[in-house]
Amino acid sequence: RGGGGGGMVIVSSSADDSLRAWALEPRLRSTMKAVCKNVGGAQCVAFTAGAVLTGWGDGNVRCHDAASGEALWTLPNANVGGVTCIAAAHGLHFFVTGGMNGEVRIWDMRTRTMISNLKEHTSRVVALKVLDDDQHVVSASRDRSIITWDLIRERRVSSHQQKIGGINAAVVFQASDMIQVVSVGQDRSLTFWDLREPQPLQVVPGAHTLECTCAALSSQGVLATGSKDQRVKLWDFETGRLLAEEHGHCKAVLSLAFSPDGATLVSAGEDGVIMVWKIDIQK
Repeated sequence: RGGGGGGMVIVSSSADDSLRAWALEPRLRSTMKAVCKNVGGAQCVAFTAGAVLTGWGDGNVRCHDAASGEALWTLPNANVGGVTCIAAAHGLHFFVTGGMNGEVRIWDMRTRTMISNLKEHTSRVVALKVLDDDQHVVSASRDRSIITWDLIRERRVSSHQQKIGGINAAVVFQASDMIQVVSVGQDRSLTFWDLREPQPLQVVPGAHTLECTCAALSSQGVLATGSKDQRVKLWDFETGRLLAEEHGHCKAVLSLAFSPDGATLVSAGEDGVIMVWKIDIQK
């Protein structure tokens, strides 16, 4: 998910063991495809300059050339049981993986040796965010916890616990010393956090009629959520107010991503369909 000389490019991964890159303009078209057979399906993607990092059900991390799809390297056994989340440092000198069993692991990008193994989550890691200083990481898990990690000291800085229902996704917003998170999951609500405070700032109950599955935050302060109810909804990140909703997929919405300018939203569903939405919201 990123931009380049040819406009915005998105990268999708699938349970059919395929990885694709797509150009959005002038229309959605595939520009790259890679297939890794019998590896348990691609679980997560991190798009970096010139390369795509992916985590797979067999527990391996794979790196492909973003233009050609050529396999560049494989890191075996990154997380036992499967790699469920992956994120790269802003300086691209390390990357982070989250696993099915709750481990958060830090890897040197060049040597692909493990730097740290952070184990406090007790269930699948569903979200990872490397903060702007490349010294802290926020992780969220199905165990209902959100943890901020100090990578230098290799320890937990803070932990927040959602009261009801496992977390399926979380988005992080950082501004100076303030870090805000919105978590979504089994309870069908939106939970807004300021990580300096022990309790949620706000809970929006019944945001969807079924379990919330994914979320994304735009540069314009618009929060997008997807659900097993097949709907995509847009919210004001500051107030939690519903701005718009649409029903496009015929199965659960699995992933969401905004363009850098916030004017385009891409959704991917369990139906195997990728949809491109033009966003024109007056908050």
